[in-house]
Amino acid sequence: MKKLLLLLLIAPVLGYGQSIFKGLEYGMSKSDAKKEFKKNKDTYISVDTGSGFLYRIYQQNFIYDDNKLVGVLFSPKGAGLGQSYDNAKSYLIHTRNFFESLGYETFIDNEWWNAPLNYTKSGSKWGLVLNKKDKTTVVQMYPISMGKNTYLVNLRIWHYDTWVGYYDAENEKQKLKAEKSGF
Repeated sequence: MKKLLLLLLIAPVLGYGQSIFKGLEYGMSKSDAKKEFKKNKDTYISVDTGSGFLYRIYQQNFIYDDNKLVGVLFSPKGAGLGQSYDNAKSYLIHTRNFFESLGYETFIDNEWWNAPLNYTKSGSKWGLVLNKKDKTTVVQMYPISMGKNTYLVNLRIWHYDTWVGYYDAENEKQKLKAEKSGF
């Protein structure tokens, strides 16, 4: 019983300290994440994935659950007003290759993940999802429409267990809808 109690007390602490990206760690409070961003702003406003593909993080794009950091949204640097179709597609393809070269594995490979027009028209939800082999991190990427012929790549880095929890909850909702449909 004492071992179980000790495990229950330690378990929440074990997750804290897992890096989402550099000094941004899973479970950080909003104030701690804000301090880390301000302290190392240059690190977060220009993230080089090679071959001229740069991303940046905006502090307002931190993703929280119960006021704890669980993910970070990256945006292509210099693309505040959007990207052309070809530029968005190039970012998506390069970014996948970048993460796969780091050993990330495919979790979901949506048919249209690298085709911005088709993806936005398809109503797809997840995009391309990769996970780190040690199952600590999920990378999710997909294009969004910014208006006529303008797109933007959303690159989200998530704590693995949090993202899988969202994914499982969505699948459960769909299962319940199907069961209630009467078919």
